[in-house]
Amino acid sequence: MIDFSLLNRILRTPGEVAARCRDEQDVNSIARTALFTLALSATAFGAAVGAWRGGRQIVFAAMKMPIGILGTLVLAAPAFYALSAVFGRPWPLRSVLSLVLAAGARFSLVLLAMTPPLWLTINFDAPYELIKLTATLVYGLAGLAGLEVLVRGLGDGAGRRTTIGLFVGVFLLIGAQNAWVLRPYFGTPGVKEVHLFTTEREGGLAVQLYRTVGQLTGGHR
Repeated sequence: MIDFSLLNRILRTPGEVAARCRDEQDVNSIARTALFTLALSATAFGAAVGAWRGGRQIVFAAMKMPIGILGTLVLAAPAFYALSAVFGRPWPLRSVLSLVLAAGARFSLVLLAMTPPLWLTINFDAPYELIKLTATLVYGLAGLAGLEVLVRGLGDGAGRRTTIGLFVGVFLLIGAQNAWVLRPYFGTPGVKEVHLFTTEREGGLAVQLYRTVGQLTGGHR
């Protein structure tokens, strides 16, 4: 069951929620609410992304978006636990997991807030490259919102910046790989058949973002 008052605190006072995770206060409630919120919000955002093609792609994207986000958190949480311990914050695993899930909930709430604008962009027949870049920017904005929970949770002290820097690097690598494996979310332009997963080899994620920016600025045709 979702605790809406907790969601309000995650958005407005992330430092308070982070402190409760660190002190092992209501961690079960925080984790449960965060999981429900993440799953529902990511499903809605995925459905909006899949609306570019429509049909089965809406269902596919709605399924894959929460799987990708949850999978990234599951793989990245042990890294955050280890890094925190190495740099002077040997917290219990349940504290770290609840903190990571709270960050994921804040991340997903921002995605949910940006779902209507993204859907409107798609509905107004914006170019494919612009829609893809918009979704990426929304993801980045949501990531910064979620990162604030982790930063507040670490508090002051030595090793704070190093822990965050290393964790962000690990998280981006895992997240990018998961997103790439689960693609497509929008669907491939010009391809009539809708597939759950793509079998095309199109280069890495960084290459695709570079090409997208180039197409928007006229650098690539």
